[in-house]
Amino acid sequence: MPQGVQVELKGPLFTKAGIITDKEAGKFIQRLVELGEQRLDQVLKPRPGGVYKSNFRNEKTKISQGSKGNYRRNIAGVTKGLKGVIEDGHPKRVIYGPWLEGVSSRNQTTRFKGYASFRRTEQWLQSRVKPEAKAFVHRYTKKLNGT
Repeated sequence: MPQGVQVELKGPLFTKAGIITDKEAGKFIQRLVELGEQRLDQVLKPRPGGVYKSNFRNEKTKISQGSKGNYRRNIAGVTKGLKGVIEDGHPKRVIYGPWLEGVSSRNQTTRFKGYASFRRTEQWLQSRVKPEAKAFVHRYTKKLNGT
């Protein structure tokens, strides 16, 4: 199973009979998915030490070789209705994603315990939901009032 962050809206504001329409709630979900993608993009940026993107120069050929950032490029968010998912490798799965995240069985037998980028992004996104929801409801209420 690929690593991912899931977002789902529930509650009286977001039901079909609720105040906020599915279309508007979908925009909110899309905003959260975009925030999560941006956060993962920041977390997965290569650092000078080579985290996520190794790079070395072959002195004989004078050509730089190494990773081209495939994992980072394969992070994608999908929004469908009132659900949003950010995955590594949608629709194709990146086979080393669980190992990089630290949830593979290989992580238990090696010193590398993973980067936990999706877990940390999920925690960060949870902290952003309330302020984003307040701003969203405020904008939507103004729209309903015609201001």
